[in-house]
Amino acid sequence: MSQRAPRFPYESQWGDERCNAAVVLRSEPPGRFHDWSLDGYASEAEYEYWASHVCGLACLRSVLRAWRPERRIVPMAELIRGAVAAGALVPRPDTVDGLYYRPFLAWIAADYGIQGEVFEGADVAGWLPRVGEDAVVMASVSPEVRWPERPNERRGGHLVLVHEVDADGRAVFHNPSGIGSTAASAALPPDVFERFHPGRGMLLHR
Repeated sequence: MSQRAPRFPYESQWGDERCNAAVVLRSEPPGRFHDWSLDGYASEAEYEYWASHVCGLACLRSVLRAWRPERRIVPMAELIRGAVAAGALVPRPDTVDGLYYRPFLAWIAADYGIQGEVFEGADVAGWLPRVGEDAVVMASVSPEVRWPERPNERRGGHLVLVHEVDADGRAVFHNPSGIGSTAASAALPPDVFERFHPGRGMLLHR
C-alpha cells in the first residue's frame, strides 16, 4: 500500500467504499450505505442496475477528479449517459455490455480532452513503465484480483486504474470493487498482477 495520499482519488463503483464488502461479501443492497441520488440516479433500482457495471467509469471519474478538477465531480449518471450515447456501454434487460474501449476513448477525448490508446497482447512489464505523472492505465483484470493470495480461475472482465509505480516496482492501482487493502492504492508485483491480466487495457494521458 502507498502511504501518502494518491494523486488520483479513489472511486468505488457503488459510490462509497463501504458498499464494496457489503455487496461482494454479503450481497447487501448498496443503497443502505450510499445516497445514490448524489450520483444523479433517478431511483435506487437504476442505481443497483448500473453500479455493478461501471468499474471503468469509476476509474474515469478518478482521472477526471485529478486531471479536470475544474469540472468538479461529474455525477456517475452523467458519465453513464455519455458512455451509452457513445456506444461504449450497451444496456440490456438484465446486464450491460462493455466497456468498449475505442468508443470510450473517442468519447472522453471529445468531451474531456483526455487522450488514450488501446493495447492488446501486452504483458504488464511492457506497459507499466509508461505509468507516471501524466499517464495512467485502465487495465483489464479478473475481479479475483481482490484476493491475490488465492489462485485465480480467469483473467479479465473488470477494470482497475493503475496510477503509480512504487519504489519496489509494483503496480499501484485503485480497484473500484476492492475490499480492504485491495481497494484504494493496492499494490502488486508485476508477475502477480499478470496472473489476473489478459494483456488488454487503455493508456490514458493528458
